[in-house]
Amino acid sequence: MASFVAECRLHLWLHTSTSAAEPLLRNRLDTSHNALLTTKAEMPSVAELGMSLRGSHGHGQQSVSLGIHESQLAPIDTRVWKHRDYFFADGNVIIQVEDVLYKLHRSLLSKHSPVFRELFMVPQPEGSAEGCAEDTPIVLSGIEAVNFTRFLSLLYPSALGYCSITTVDEWLSVMDQADRWQVDSLREHAISQLRGRYIEPLQKIMIWHRYNLPTDELVPSYIDAISRPQSLSLTEAEEIGLPMSVKIAQARDAVHARGACRCCATSKGLTLGNSVGRDRILEEIVRTVIGVSRPPSARY
Repeated sequence: MASFVAECRLHLWLHTSTSAAEPLLRNRLDTSHNALLTTKAEMPSVAELGMSLRGSHGHGQQSVSLGIHESQLAPIDTRVWKHRDYFFADGNVIIQVEDVLYKLHRSLLSKHSPVFRELFMVPQPEGSAEGCAEDTPIVLSGIEAVNFTRFLSLLYPSALGYCSITTVDEWLSVMDQADRWQVDSLREHAISQLRGRYIEPLQKIMIWHRYNLPTDELVPSYIDAISRPQSLSLTEAEEIGLPMSVKIAQARDAVHARGACRCCATSKGLTLGNSVGRDRILEEIVRTVIGVSRPPSARY
């Protein structure tokens, strides 16, 4: 009778859930109808379901300079380490990322992240201790401990209002984590921080496209890319992708044809500061060739 009730409850959860974990659990129902959730081996781990909830974003990992030093970690054994700052005595869920253990609070993670909220709601086999003990942590794969630690530093600031993150690479790391765990408020905060920092034009174009940010904010970056003296290098072309590389090359040809490149402006005795006509030509080329418009009220 208890097994039948448990099966009915799981059927109800499956029909009401919209998460990407649904196919995994539905398959489990079909293959274990007569022995529902009897062993841990028959049930995907919470970490596996968490990864399925979010799926693949197509975001590459960013290079970051900040590392996790041994001074921040407390040893458990030769394989894993307790994070000294984020292994709380009163925590109620243990998570492992790479070789680092974190003991965190389900309520805080669930409050800010719908991915964690759904992950913690996944039914587990009776007697399962996943996430409850140091030797049975929830293992999050596909991410680096340094990036997850940076994410936690914003959820658990060392002092109210304090933030140790400063560089573009660090904020890109936060963006990746905010996207992965669907923490919208943190994503918006990271975007505002990136907008306030200087980013190389081509890098900014790549970032804005990767995270689907407003392309009208890229007009100055495109103008720089199509009017600079040197064309795209092979490395830049590979990073930005073939379609965008072709558009920038076509736009550069249009700039030269209309005499609006920097070398042409210099040879004609025009200064970059007062050549209003040149700026209008460059913006028009960005709009028509690359396909990005600048709102009438925008100021750059």
